[in-house]
Amino acid sequence: VWAVRGPVAAVVEPGTTGTARLINIATRVPVGGVAGTPIPGFVLSGTASRSMLVRAVGPTLAGFGVTGVLADPRFSLLSGTTTVATNDNWLAADAAAMATAGAFALTAGSKDAAISVPLAPGAYTAPVTAADGGSGVALLEVYDGSTATTAAVLNASTRAYVGTGEGVLIPGFVIGGTGTLRLLIRAVGPGLAGFGVEGTLADPQFTLFGGSTALATNDNWSLAANSAEIATTATAVGAFALAVGSKDAVILTTLTPGAYTAVVSGVGNATGTALVE
Repeated sequence: VWAVRGPVAAVVEPGTTGTARLINIATRVPVGGVAGTPIPGFVLSGTASRSMLVRAVGPTLAGFGVTGVLADPRFSLLSGTTTVATNDNWLAADAAAMATAGAFALTAGSKDAAISVPLAPGAYTAPVTAADGGSGVALLEVYDGSTATTAAVLNASTRAYVGTGEGVLIPGFVIGGTGTLRLLIRAVGPGLAGFGVEGTLADPQFTLFGGSTALATNDNWSLAANSAEIATTATAVGAFALAVGSKDAVILTTLTPGAYTAVVSGVGNATGTALVE
């Protein structure tokens, strides 16, 4: 079911002004072992292809103080069931594209995975595994490497295991341009059960941060003061409905250009699979 494999929820109006758009999306996730295979996905708008950079970073994260990193990540970029590209160890020839996109440099000769490729409008997924069969923490990233100022990434998601401690799920994104961007952000656990997903996170919660400042938080979406607007917006953008009273978590917000992260965990240190979108 695409709804639990790829991106299904984001909103670009009302509340969006100027040229604000998503230029980078990322999720720090556990990979392998009990965590299994995380599946990031995204949808591109427009009528023409644009340069995109997709990465699964493991070894280089150690330089940022992350422990237990995935030693040898690899991924395939898929459009539906068609493989567009695949990578195990990144190519030095793509270093310039990374710098242009604003991505941090990867350690020379590392076993991080990355692809710089022109992509047509449409929906994509990039399942991430360990080439050596191991497990660990990885950062899954998508950068809009185009110089065009029109919106490209309309929505994005990652279906992944939510653990505790270093194993919590940490999605992030960067808004470029000017003005404001209206976003619907969801951490769906119980809502996945109806799609046949097993081992779902029973009660997800998350907090949205701008830098180190907590901007918003939610545990159970239908208890939010703007729950009616959340439901209306979800319908408007084609997101699958969440049951009233479910313990899925949702934030609807308007943001200015900058970098943002969210920390997704289970209430009471519970663990399980969630879709963060």
